[in-house]
Amino acid sequence: QATTAASAGTPELLTPYEASGLTRYTTHPEMVEYLRAVQGASAEMVLERYGTTMEGRELLFALFSRPGVATPAEAHASGRPIVLLGANVHGFNYLLRESLLVMIRELATPGTELNALLDHIIVLVVPSKNPDALTLDSRFNPIGADLNRDYMTLDQPSMAAFVGEVLNRWHPHLVVDGHDGGAVQYGGAYPYNLLYQGPAIAGADPALTELVDRAVFPHLNRRLEAEGYRAFYWARTDGERWIGGGSAPRMGRNYGGLANKVTILFEMEVWHDAEAAMGTGMTALEAVLEYAATEADELLAVVDAARRSTVELGEGAEGTIPVRATVEAEPFRVEFQTRDPDDPDGLITVRDAELVKRPVGTAFRDRPWAYVLPPEAREAVALLLRHNIEVERLTESVEREGSRYTLASVEWEEAVNGQRAAPVLEVGREIHGMVELPRGAWVVRTGQLLGRVASQLLEPEAEDNLFYWGRMTSLLPLPALSAGDATDEEALIPLVRLMAPTGLPTQRVGGR
Repeated sequence: QATTAASAGTPELLTPYEASGLTRYTTHPEMVEYLRAVQGASAEMVLERYGTTMEGRELLFALFSRPGVATPAEAHASGRPIVLLGANVHGFNYLLRESLLVMIRELATPGTELNALLDHIIVLVVPSKNPDALTLDSRFNPIGADLNRDYMTLDQPSMAAFVGEVLNRWHPHLVVDGHDGGAVQYGGAYPYNLLYQGPAIAGADPALTELVDRAVFPHLNRRLEAEGYRAFYWARTDGERWIGGGSAPRMGRNYGGLANKVTILFEMEVWHDAEAAMGTGMTALEAVLEYAATEADELLAVVDAARRSTVELGEGAEGTIPVRATVEAEPFRVEFQTRDPDDPDGLITVRDAELVKRPVGTAFRDRPWAYVLPPEAREAVALLLRHNIEVERLTESVEREGSRYTLASVEWEEAVNGQRAAPVLEVGREIHGMVELPRGAWVVRTGQLLGRVASQLLEPEAEDNLFYWGRMTSLLPLPALSAGDATDEEALIPLVRLMAPTGLPTQRVGGR
């Protein structure tokens, strides 16, 4: 049992949730006050403001390291795993937020088991990603946006700050995104206290998901079972198979995979009492830190290889990019339990079942060395820069060999978060040849740490691309498309793909 600051003689550092006997969740102002109190009593905790919400609330993260590090460069130079624990992307995700607040105190307190882990790992904690929605007791922020569907567009200030100033600035090796109550939509998760899943997107390096399935989750299961808790995969069963969560890049665990981070979704269930919920949350989060500390070499090797591969594939314009995908069964089988539909108090065991969560690409495009956007694509470039994707700009006009897509058709659909007219582009043919690249055009190389994110945003057939999210709608050749056979002019999508390394007169304009 880890020694807490409260049990070490500082009872004033109880969270409001603890002080209430686990009956009243901590408010945002109380959380800020608590974090400042813990930081003020610790020599090993740094508290940093990484942004503000739409309504002006502080966004804070806690940094723990020994010896201390002050910057991402120092953290990576330490050679230690960097672990990011976060929660409350939906306002009513209370339980893991409360667990993280207790963990912050234990990490900050000398003599605790968690504090001892700082000899081996660096820990960042973002206990509340969405304080505005927390205040509303809502899944959504004040304008009705779901922040866990905003990872690609970064329209919401809270998510833009989290991705730009924490996730893609510190580049942690292992990330946990803590939710609770999600399985209610699927009838609950009984008898499991916690559901989990890693990245499930075809564009990510599959080694990241393989690591969590092979090593992280078994370790987590053992730790939970030792405390009397149970865990299994997110999200539901149809009675015969277990079916995982979605594969859209706009969700946290999938975006994290694209960004070359081992990213895990935790869904804390709501059928158990508050004490069991806190016990489950604390045990699961502690187990993640323990894994990172004891298996640091394995974690670093897998993540570093994924990042190196992303850069090398881009620099050599090698391989393909999945632009369409489906989800199939994993090659391994599972056994799980679920409620007996004929007996509310009973359980049935399903053995040798399919686990349907493996993303498989169904349509592909060759990976380019770089994408080139027209000078007018400022809104698209602003989005890329918010991700910390590296962008350059041509300082003079040049002609280079490249490829372009023709636009066959456009359909419009309603998307999430208030996007009422999202254009779905159908690509016609790909044209190869010499292309004039004007001065001021924007160049995005794929050979960078966030190259997979860049390709997902820039390939016009990929899910959640920046054309779909309205960043280049005004530049689409809709008049030429409407003219059809009345003109010889082909409708060209305003994007050039450079399919081989080439010298370019550019100046870097942003990215980290």
